Amino acid sequence: MRMPILALCTALLAAGAAFAQSTGPATGPATGQAPHGFLTPEQRAMLRTEQPGAGDWRNMTGAQRQQFRDQLRAKWQAMSEADKQALRARLQAAWDALPAAQKQALEQKIAERRARWQQQGSGQ
Repeated sequence: MRMPILALCTALLAAGAAFAQSTGPATGPATGQAPHGFLTPEQRAMLRTEQPGAGDWRNMTGAQRQQFRDQLRAKWQAMSEADKQALRARLQAAWDALPAAQKQALEQKIAERRARWQQQGSGQ
C-alpha cells in the first residue's frame, strides 16, 4: 500500500512542478509547500483515493509506472485553471464529507509520511 501512494505522490509532484513552472510561484496558505502547494495534504489524500487505474504499483514494471506517471502529468497539464480550481473544490468537499474517524486515520497517515520524509531528508 505504501508504494502506490509514494508513486502517486511522485506523479503529483511532477505535475505540480510543471504547473509551478507554467504559472509562477504559488500563493495562499499552501505557499512554501511547492510544488505541492496547489493541493493541501488532505486534498492529495482524497485524490489518491479516487485515482482510476492507479493499480498496485508494486506489481507494475518500471516502464508501466513511468507510463502511468506520464499520463497523470499530461492530464494535469491539459487541465484549465478553472478545471484545477473545480478539482480542488471537489476534493475539499469530499474531505469535508468524510466521517471523523476516517479523517483521523488519513491525518495519521499524512503525519507518518511527513515524519518519514523529514527523517530521510535529515539523513538519519
